[in-house]
Amino acid sequence: MGTALSMWLGIAFLGIGIAATILQAWLWSFPMLPDPGGPDPNGKSSAPPFWTKVHRWLGVLFVVIYIFMMWHMIPRLWEYQFELPARTVMHAVMGIVIGCLLIAKISIIRWFQHFGKALPALGLGVMMCTVVLATLSLPFAMRAHGMNVRVFEPENLSRVERVLASSGIEGIDEARAAELVTVDNMNKGRDVLMYKCAVCHDMRTILMKPRSASSWHKISERMADKPNLGPPLLAEDISLVTAYLVAISPDLQRTVKGKREEERKKAERAAEVQLAQEDTTEKAKDEPPYDKEEAKTLYEEQCTQCHELDDTIDHGPDTLEGWTKVVQQMIVEEEAEITDEQASIIIRYLAETYPKVADASPTPQKAAPKTSPPPTEPPAEDVKPPKAPVQEQESEGA
Repeated sequence: MGTALSMWLGIAFLGIGIAATILQAWLWSFPMLPDPGGPDPNGKSSAPPFWTKVHRWLGVLFVVIYIFMMWHMIPRLWEYQFELPARTVMHAVMGIVIGCLLIAKISIIRWFQHFGKALPALGLGVMMCTVVLATLSLPFAMRAHGMNVRVFEPENLSRVERVLASSGIEGIDEARAAELVTVDNMNKGRDVLMYKCAVCHDMRTILMKPRSASSWHKISERMADKPNLGPPLLAEDISLVTAYLVAISPDLQRTVKGKREEERKKAERAAEVQLAQEDTTEKAKDEPPYDKEEAKTLYEEQCTQCHELDDTIDHGPDTLEGWTKVVQQMIVEEEAEITDEQASIIIRYLAETYPKVADASPTPQKAAPKTSPPPTEPPAEDVKPPKAPVQEQESEGA
C-alpha cells in the first residue's frame, strides 16, 4: 500500500471502530422485548431500526478494511528474514487478536445467539485493540506521508539532483541525476522502498539514520546480491531507491537530531577519534591559504547530504580544535564519506566562518585574588579567643 492510502485507511479503521463501539453501547441501552420463537433467545431489541442498520454497516465496513490490511500484512510476516522488532510483533499480535474477536462476534450474531450478552464486551475488546494498533502504526504512516509530500518540493528536488550528480556513483552523471528527480521516478523509488526493501526489513530499521548518496547506493547493491523471498531488487531499482532515500534524508536527519545530540554529550571521543583530531588539527595549522568559495561549496555538497545548514549555526562558534572534533565525529560515527583532504578544508572553512571569540574566563580568575586575601587573616585572629578559656580552666584546676 502507498503511504497516503495506508494512512487514510488507518484513520478510517480507527474512526469506524470507535464509532461502532459507541453506537453499540447506546443501542444496548434499549431493553430487549420478548420474542417467542424468534432467532434470538434473549429477545428482540427495541433500539431504533435505522441506527441498528447503521451499526451493522459500520461493522461490515470495518471488517472489509481489516481484511484488506491483513491481506498486505500477513505475507510480509512470512517473508521477513530477520527477527521482528518489538513494535512489529505488537502490531501483528493486535491484528491477529482483532481477527479472533471479530470471528467470535460474527459467530455469536449468526449461530450462537444464546451468548449474545457477551457482544458488548467483545465490541469493547475490538475497539481497544484497534486503538493500540493505530497507535503503533498511524504516527509512522502520517510521518511517512508528510515526508513523501516534502520530497516533491522544487527546492528538495534541486538538492537531490545536485547531490546525485556530485556523488561519484558509477552510472549517475548530471543527465541521469536530472532524470531520477522526476515525479514519476521518485514515485518508483518510493515503491521500491515500500514493496521490495520493506518486505525483508522493518521500515524503522531502514530509515534509522540519514546517509550519503553513495552509502545508500552501496547498501542497495549489497541487498540486491542477497537471497530474497520477496520481489527481487533489480539493477534499475537501485538508482531509483537511492534517489528517493536521498530525497527523504533531511527528514531522517531531523528525526535523529535530538538523539544524536544526547549521545554526543554522554560519551567522550574514542581513542582513534582523538588521534585523528590531533593529526588533522596540526595539518590544518600548517596548510597554506585556500579558496574559501570552493571550501564553502565543498562544505555544502558534503555536509548537507545528512545535515541542514542550520545545524552549524545551532552548534555555535567553535575553535579549530572544536570543529575538528565535530568533523571527525561525523566521519567515524556517522560514516561521512569524505577524504582527509576534504575534511581538512571543511574544518578550516568552519573555523574561519564560525570562529569562537577568545574566552574571557581569565578575567574573573585574575579578579578572584583581590577578594580572597581579606578573609585569610581574620580566621587566624579568631583562633586566639578559644585559647583563653582553656588556660583559665587549667589555672583553676591547678
